[in-house]
Amino acid sequence: MHIGLLESQVRHLLCRIKGAVTFLSRRNSMFKQFIAGSCYSYVISSKEEALIIDPHISLLDEYGQYLRKNKLKLKFIIDTHTHADHFSLAAVFKKKSGAQVLMHEKAISEVADKRLKNGDQVSVGSSTLKVIYTPGHTDDAISLYGENRLFTGDVLLIGSVGRTDFQNGSPESMFDTLQNLKNLPGETVIFPGHDYHEKRSSTLAKQKEENPFLKETDKEVFARNMRAKVIPKPFNIDNIVRLNQRGEAAALEMISPKDALTLSGKDPQVKLLDVRSALEFSQVHIKDSINIPIDMLTAKINELSQSKQSFIVLCRTGNRSPMAADMLIQSGIHGVKVMQGGMLRWQKEGLSVIKGEGGISLERQVRLIAGSLVLAGILLSWLVHWAFIFIAVFVSCGLVFSGLTDNCLMGMLLMKLPYNKKLYKTKLGGGTCAMG
Repeated sequence: MHIGLLESQVRHLLCRIKGAVTFLSRRNSMFKQFIAGSCYSYVISSKEEALIIDPHISLLDEYGQYLRKNKLKLKFIIDTHTHADHFSLAAVFKKKSGAQVLMHEKAISEVADKRLKNGDQVSVGSSTLKVIYTPGHTDDAISLYGENRLFTGDVLLIGSVGRTDFQNGSPESMFDTLQNLKNLPGETVIFPGHDYHEKRSSTLAKQKEENPFLKETDKEVFARNMRAKVIPKPFNIDNIVRLNQRGEAAALEMISPKDALTLSGKDPQVKLLDVRSALEFSQVHIKDSINIPIDMLTAKINELSQSKQSFIVLCRTGNRSPMAADMLIQSGIHGVKVMQGGMLRWQKEGLSVIKGEGGISLERQVRLIAGSLVLAGILLSWLVHWAFIFIAVFVSCGLVFSGLTDNCLMGMLLMKLPYNKKLYKTKLGGGTCAMG
């Protein structure tokens, strides 16, 4: 077996092991993958210099700990495109570290210090990444290639591709991009910006065999099929894009769970605002926290504003809370802070919680119903009429949308069922939006 192919397969195997993986490459560089929900980001380092690709706002402490532990100086921050489904950490990291923010020359950004174009190279130590312009998902999208690794952002995903209706996206451009990427060596290891099956990497050769979007060779058919997929936009997309373009995340004050506990304990005017769904809240929550699901927040803005209180916003992982905090700030509420890492980090740090009756979690409900609908569609198409197969197709498209955007439409519908609307009856200031 060729030594290069063998080495790439070993790398691929290492990257599939559960948990973020760090390993040395043949150029004495290190690489680590970080995960926040369905969002993936990467730190590449060599000779005490580092760059970060697509940093997620909920992982500020994790990145910082990794850089300090390995005695690395952050040199570059690269956003592969203007994110529309979550907040980038680029502006925050730039403010804290002084690192340069790099984006494509077509990106509308007040944060970027340097503009990249196709063929440019970005180096830290002895490790170099080549910029490949990969429009389609958006018109400012790039991928980064080096040492047999391809970081594809939201363009080429594992078994799929990014949607093409964001920020001047184009099915035709996506097709051309995929044809271009297919020319890279088959042993190239692909590291996407998203995945919802917890698949952390793949090889280009495998994707050429299995990914239906890479297998399509007719540009007209590809574009027609892409346009036929009508998928709702992510929640609060306009505000997310605006915040990422202007770098307003740098203005969000982030605090740790322990600091949130201390601050809310000292000052009765500081409230913990939990923007998870009512079902999530009923299963586990923090004592005296207020629950207003993020999709109901707009209707409660005036009430929150009139309370004259300040809020520490939290969610499950730290993905929804910056969106909610931005909504509060835009409405004129002062003293808004975001709790890093959400409930998962709160519990990981051993802080006390109140556990409810539980029931079937929303995630399990989605899996159960989606699986049942797919199975029913297949069986009915076989036993009754072929058209029933579209039930399975429709559900599958919904799951793809959920993975790409981290917004589950089925979950949102299930939240509205009476069973899932049950809330805890708590004392004043806790559970519901009782402000006193």
